Amino acid sequence: MKLSNLFATCTAMALLPAMAAQSDEYHVVVLQALTGPAAFIGTAVTDGMRLAEQQINKQGLLGEGNTLKVTYADDATDRTQTMSLIARYANDPSILGILGPTSGAVAIAGASSGNQYKVPVVTTTNTPEVLDQGPWSFILTQPPEITIPYLVDYAADVKGVKECAVIGIRDIEAYVALQKQFEKLMTDKGVRITTVEQVGGTDSDFSSVATKIATSQQDCVFVSASASQGANIIVQLRQAGLDPATPVFGHNAFASPEFLNRGGAGVEGVTFIADWVPGGYDDFTKAFATEFSETFGHEADNWNAVGYGGMLVMANALKSMPEPTREALRDQLGKTSEVRVAAGQGSYSVDEKRYPHVGMNVLTVQDGAFVQAPR
Repeated sequence: MKLSNLFATCTAMALLPAMAAQSDEYHVVVLQALTGPAAFIGTAVTDGMRLAEQQINKQGLLGEGNTLKVTYADDATDRTQTMSLIARYANDPSILGILGPTSGAVAIAGASSGNQYKVPVVTTTNTPEVLDQGPWSFILTQPPEITIPYLVDYAADVKGVKECAVIGIRDIEAYVALQKQFEKLMTDKGVRITTVEQVGGTDSDFSSVATKIATSQQDCVFVSASASQGANIIVQLRQAGLDPATPVFGHNAFASPEFLNRGGAGVEGVTFIADWVPGGYDDFTKAFATEFSETFGHEADNWNAVGYGGMLVMANALKSMPEPTREALRDQLGKTSEVRVAAGQGSYSVDEKRYPHVGMNVLTVQDGAFVQAPR
């Protein structure tokens, strides 16, 4: 069976049965960071969503005669721009929902606006505070309490670490939450946190922190930062003399080509959690990898897979609506169950708290590429 045909079959099975025959245009907005600090995530998420949009319409996955219309916009990782755009789109009655914004730095404000205007907003961030803004806001990616256990179990149970130093970004909420969850769960496992060092989100000189940790005793370092900044921190740690045998861990912000591009040989051996296994691991995910590469001319990365799945989740909700209204879309998003996606372990559901569940993978950098971490 050809991969394209296999994809069509698997994706059709992932979506719920078609509604009664009618012709509707379902209009949604993809509002992601195409510029600004979170662009390394937002642009990749957007490309994944573009591929899903093309396939949804080509294969008629919203039902006979129904089409998906997508408007793409840039939140610029800017609070004012995000709120202005959400207000504009909320005042267009043809728009049913918004996929975005990207970063936790603007997602809470965006979620607040979505609830104010009563338009469903599915932010890319994993920040649970988005959900506290009201019933119209959702998170596409899993919160730390769901994702970090995968890393902690690997560090403590597989690698057997006993003492760990932590470096985190003090002024980016999402990274602080990931750091705190790592510290808590490692402590629960009996691992001692030897030191916690915090740096600013725009810092680039980490020599002082790097020297302090490199000359201290620990058998693990955890870094909670963006891909480029995290790579910079790790490179400086190793330049300061960190024992090459000391495992370095991170979260899924590292699952970006930017991490490899910025870190080079300096990030070899770093282990982190990721939504996507490069190249895929079964027929469905391999088909996605092939289709993406053929469309965009490069291999799919973590955030491409996340975006792709996000649009499939949106399509599942749109297809399931009894009628095309914002209220119906909100309700269906909250009922999302077992949608087939390429990220995690491949099945996306939302629980009673509106927390998404899709699973995670543990990857490491080996010979300049992301591979599944050895067990």
